Parts: sequence; C-alpha cells; structure tokens
Amino acid sequence: MKFDDRVQALADRIGRPVIVFDAGFDVVAFSVHEGDIDQARLSMILLRKGSGRAQSLIQEYGVEHVEGPVYIPVVDNSPPRVVAGLRYRGRLTGYVSYVPADGETAEHRDSPEIRVGREELGASLAAQESEKGDEAERVLRLVTQLLDGDDRRRHEAADELLQTGLISTSDVYAAMVFVVGDKDGGSTTMPRLVIERALARISSITSRTSIGTVIGGMGVLIIPHEVNPARLESLIGDLSFPGARGAGGSSRGHLVDIHESVREARTALRATFYDPETYGSTAIWGELGVDRLLLQLPLDHMSMDDMPDGVRKLLTASSGTDLASTLESYLDNGADAQRTARVLFIHRSTLYYRLDRIRAVIDADLSDGLVRRELHTALRVATLIGLRRVDQ
Repeated sequence: MKFDDRVQALADRIGRPVIVFDAGFDVVAFSVHEGDIDQARLSMILLRKGSGRAQSLIQEYGVEHVEGPVYIPVVDNSPPRVVAGLRYRGRLTGYVSYVPADGETAEHRDSPEIRVGREELGASLAAQESEKGDEAERVLRLVTQLLDGDDRRRHEAADELLQTGLISTSDVYAAMVFVVGDKDGGSTTMPRLVIERALARISSITSRTSIGTVIGGMGVLIIPHEVNPARLESLIGDLSFPGARGAGGSSRGHLVDIHESVREARTALRATFYDPETYGSTAIWGELGVDRLLLQLPLDHMSMDDMPDGVRKLLTASSGTDLASTLESYLDNGADAQRTARVLFIHRSTLYYRLDRIRAVIDADLSDGLVRRELHTALRVATLIGLRRVDQ
C-alpha cells in the first residue's frame, strides 16, 4: 500500500482528517480534508511545515514520550488537537495529528486497528528516512566530486546527477552557499536546516529540481537557473537562524563547471563578514565590483603595516577616520568637489578645507591619478580588514 493510502486509511479508521509529520515536523502527508479547515492546519499544509507553536506544544505535552495519543487543548484560539507519536522499533519517526470532535478525548479513538495504522505509518516513515539518508549521502559524494575532483571525475559526477534526475537538465546552473555563525563554518546541523528550507522554498515555486548538501560546515546549493538576489535575501530574512548568511555565484552553461560558481559564491560570502554595513547578510558575485579581487586577498593576515604610507598616516592621524571617509567619498565621486559636497551634505568650502588637511597629512598630490588609485584601493582594503569604520 502506498504511503498516502496508509494515511487515508488511518484517517478513515479515526473518522477525522489527519496530518502526518516526520520527526523534524515537516508535513509529509495529509488525508482528504472536507469542509472547513482552520487557519493553523491550512498554513501547515501549504508551508509543508509544523508551526513553531505547534512544535512547542507537542514537546510541552510530552507527546514523544507517550505511547498513545495525547490531547492538546485550545491555545491562542486554535482548535484542540489530538497528537500521537509514530514509531518504528521503539524509535520516534513522526507524528499524526487531528482535530477531535466536540467533547472527544484522546482515548476515544485509540482502537487496536488505529494503533496498527500508526505502527504501519511509523515503519513507512522509517523507510523513507533511510531512503533520504541514502540519497543525502549520494548527493554529498557527487557534489564533493563535482567540486573537488579532477576534470574526469567532475564529468562523471555531473553525468550521474543528470542521468538519475537528482538535478534537472538546464541551459544554466548556479551555486549558492550558506553558513550560520562564523565565516569558516562550524556545526553542520544549522547549515543543513538552511539547505532543507531553501530546497523546500525552491520546490514550491518551480518544478525544476535542485540539490544541496553541507561540506565543511557550509551549505552548498546547486540550482538549474540563475541566482535571484531578491529570493536569496528573502530566504535569509525568513530564516529563524541568527547569524545566517548566504551568497550566490554567477551561472555556468554546464553542470561540470559549477565549481567555479561555488568559488565565486564563497568569495561573495566573505563580503558579508568583512563589510556587513555594505552587504548585509547576502552578497552576489556579479555585484561585488573590485571587491571580487580584494576579497581573495589574505585579509585575515593583513594589518596597518600593510597599508601604503599615505593611508597609514591618514588612518593614524587625529580625526583620521573622518578624513578617510571624506577622501573615499571624494574618490568615489570621481574627484568632483561639487558632487562630493552634495553627497556629504557639507559646504564646498568645508570640503576644500578637509582636502587641504588630507594633502598635508599624506604629503601627496590628489590630482595624480596613480596616487588616487593607490589611496582608493587601500582605503577599501582598510575597511575590509577592519581598520576603519565607514561613517559618512
């Protein structure tokens, strides 16, 4: 019997519509729901995820520790629930939930036939979990091979991914990477949850199949289309994981070349750590500009001693931070004094006074193009390595 048929059979035995969750509170199936449906159930069905409140209540009432169904009363105007754990060989594999009839308790619908139905669903969820585990290991192996293997091994991995349908055939492929915490990654648990959330989001808006895994504490997502910056930002914004960051690389015409998109995405991700004021929690390779180059420098090992003399003098001078911001704005605006004054909301005479002070500190001619290039680049590096704050 198919899993959905088992779910419907259990609902028929109970006499109420049911929703089935896996152990991670993802909605894996639901029976036919006729008539009115409350907003809480509708939201879970549409989002394919149990709400945070529902998860808290299930834990609060100890459902995972009870063999039979548990009655959860009305909370926040949501109807009551009867929830039972699903098990296989004593191990919790999921939950089944339904709204009881008026006056009904958990014990009213716990016949031997219903218990057998729960056991069958628990065993089926265990089998699905095993299959997912096997597929996850396969994806990890193939993506690792796709990124780190030699040219022949990359082609073999790409062919297997496409032939088995693990990822859809497309004219373009792109990569996104995610971390939760520091830039070097860490625990695989949180990035894995981010990847699962991202895959669920993508599957809800397109029929094309993407793949994702976690490598070295970093979530890697490969998609059969270009990265949409707005969707990436929305995904990170919707996550309930403090410190979650994401970045995207540019697209490639062949899956075998996706390692280059991953490299770009990893570089872009560094921007969210080195300059969060500019980039926030997401960055796209195609929008980095000269930072594409600068972010590939050994920034963690650079200090004030690595700065050119003029920038070092400026940053260590009295009011150096303010003068550096003025100089950077002046250079950003093509050494156009009138436009710079407008951007900084100051009078031109004030700007000229500051520029005179800058010339005196750095002892250099600001009309010299080579001097301007050196100053502009070094100021940007100084920002990335944390030697200055940008306060304009």
